[in-house]
Amino acid sequence: MAITFPRELPDVPYVTAEFVLDDPVRASPSGGRLINYTQIADPAWRATLVTKPLLYSQFAEVEAWWLSLRDGLRRVMFRHPHVCYPKNHGQNKAPADDAGAIVSVTGGNIIAAGSVSEDLSLVVGDRIGLENGTRRHIGRITEVTGTGTNRTITIEPPPFAAVSAVGTVVRFARPGLVMRPVPQSWSVQQSGGRYTASFQLVEGQ
Repeated sequence: MAITFPRELPDVPYVTAEFVLDDPVRASPSGGRLINYTQIADPAWRATLVTKPLLYSQFAEVEAWWLSLRDGLRRVMFRHPHVCYPKNHGQNKAPADDAGAIVSVTGGNIIAAGSVSEDLSLVVGDRIGLENGTRRHIGRITEVTGTGTNRTITIEPPPFAAVSAVGTVVRFARPGLVMRPVPQSWSVQQSGGRYTASFQLVEGQ
């Protein structure tokens, strides 16, 4: 079967799957006890993954996957291997499996989503995904209200223009994000005939 990009993560167990937002803001004193805060780059998600000790056959597949990405020239479709559903849907997954759609976006990051399941239960701290064609965005919920098939969801970081359009898909289960390998982040340790691989990814459309 031909390889298609962006590629999904290798289907192996991970002991670490950190997913954190890099939001570069610089603070500079300006006198008179005032401090200027400036956003110097767009916020971007960064993932650090470490596999559990793998058999050589498993490790070989992971290494082949990494090599196919050519140190960042090709892309990854990242879906968090541990946190796949909203907090309140760990058991009853069906309501979260139904995607919604953007009705409007106000204030840059307040999303009115329609066509969601009436039983969908979201809380502060959950993550949602936005999908428009090949463009992807993941945001952490900081506030959520609504009943029935509509929700008003405030997220950080704010979505960029390509995923803010009316009709953009709002994903609640296993949201995906296009990422790229961080060059020189690949590392391997061997112990007792098992192999542990670690690597980093950074958001990059």
